[in-house]
Amino acid sequence: MTDRPDPDQLFDVDMYRAVWPMGSEKIELISGHPLFYGMFDRVDVEAAERAFPGRPATIERWYGERGNLLLHASTCTPETCPEWPSEEF
Repeated sequence: MTDRPDPDQLFDVDMYRAVWPMGSEKIELISGHPLFYGMFDRVDVEAAERAFPGRPATIERWYGERGNLLLHASTCTPETCPEWPSEEF
């Protein structure tokens, strides 16, 4: 399998490319957090958290309950992570 970072680690560029080598034009790596652009919702958050156990995923809402999906390290919380989206949209 690929060299995925442990849940408490942020992604670096090599790990990011190992996990998403193709079709990653709608993904950006922001401060070690993969940001998936699109119309994601709560179901997508649950799928991302199953695919990457121990990592919380959040929605950066811009269209009602939908928006971009952000994958965090297990150590990230709303209080400690500058990339954690606000509840306002």
